[in-house]
Amino acid sequence: MNKGYVWCALIITASVLLAILGLFTLSELNKPRTFYDNGVSDEEYIAITNQTVEAQKFLQKYPNAVIEVDRSGALAVDYRVESNSTAEYLRLRIFIDWRTNKPADMFIDNSGTYTTENLLEYIETVEFPN
Repeated sequence: MNKGYVWCALIITASVLLAILGLFTLSELNKPRTFYDNGVSDEEYIAITNQTVEAQKFLQKYPNAVIEVDRSGALAVDYRVESNSTAEYLRLRIFIDWRTNKPADMFIDNSGTYTTENLLEYIETVEFPN
């Protein structure tokens, strides 16, 4: 067999393999991804934040609060109550450091007014709905 044909066959085979590998890599890039999909469930994150004094006080005052994990930006757990008659809401947001799975920071959002200091005092004294 001619050496030129062998080299040509090797080059074509290598090109086909690289093309197949490239398509596989591109398909992996297009798969939907969830931020902070590190195997920790929403229930586990809620259990972690439920251990904070702020979450405990919030739930003591508002036992019907809706609790949700937000993985869309910074990893956070929201405790939220809404007014039945107005568009007002009160939300405690606790951020979680995804590297350590520990609470990192928190704030209270009272219908767009944010509080970052003295959260326990705020929870105890706020009248909601206003």
